[in-house]
Amino acid sequence: MPQGISMFKLLWSFILIIPLSCVSAQSSETSVDLHENTVVYRGELSPSANQKLLSLLKNVENKVEWLSITSKGGEINHGMELGDLVYDYDLKVEVNDYCLSSCANYVFSAANHHRVSNHAVIGFHGGTTGMEKEITSFIKGLPEEEQESTKQNLEKYMKSAIVSERKFFEKIGVDQQITTLGQSTKYAEFVEKEDFVGWYYSLEGLAALGVSNIDVVNPPWVYQHLSEKTKFFEVKVGGI
Repeated sequence: MPQGISMFKLLWSFILIIPLSCVSAQSSETSVDLHENTVVYRGELSPSANQKLLSLLKNVENKVEWLSITSKGGEINHGMELGDLVYDYDLKVEVNDYCLSSCANYVFSAANHHRVSNHAVIGFHGGTTGMEKEITSFIKGLPEEEQESTKQNLEKYMKSAIVSERKFFEKIGVDQQITTLGQSTKYAEFVEKEDFVGWYYSLEGLAALGVSNIDVVNPPWVYQHLSEKTKFFEVKVGGI
C-alpha cells in the first residue's frame, strides 16, 4: 500500500475515533463473542473483528439476532463493512454504553431495530465530507518533501471514500447528512471547545434522518457526558 494511502487511513482512524482518555479504557484488542442470539462487539472497529462476526453469522447453529456494541469508532471503511453486515443480515443493534463516530455513522444507522440504555451515547463526529480543515492541517504537519505526494494520494483515497459513503447511505435509506449536521456554523461555539468532541440527536431527530425503531430501556433517554473532557452537544433536525 502506498505510504500516503496508509497515512490517510491512519488519519481517518484518528478523525473517526472519539478520544476516550477520561472514560474507562477499552482493551487494545477488539473482542467479538457470542452469547446465545447476541454477538457482543467491544472495541475499535477492525477488519479482523468484522470477519469474526461474519464467521459467526454464517456458521452458528442458531440465528444471530442482535449485535451488542460498545465502540469509540474506527476507520470509515471498517465502519461501512460492519454496517453492511448489520443491514444484510438484518441484525438488531443494542448499545448499553456508547457507539461513537464511525460506529454511530455506519453501524447504528444501518440497523432496522435498536435498543439503547437510558444513558447510552450515540455520538457523531463527522464523515467523509466536511473534514477539509483536518486534512489540510494533517498535510501541513508532514515534512515538506512529503506534502505534495501525500496530498495526491489523499485525494485519490477521498474520492473513493466519498463515493462509497454515498452508496452506503443510499443502500440503508438514511440521510447522509447525519454525519455532517453538527459541523454547521450554528454549532461553532461547541466545535471550538476542546471538551466537546461531537454531537448527538434526539429520538425524533434520528427518526427524521431515517434511523427509527429505537427502544429505550427504562426511559426516558437522557443524555449524559461520558466525561468532563468527552462531551457531545445536541443537534436539532428541521426544528425538531
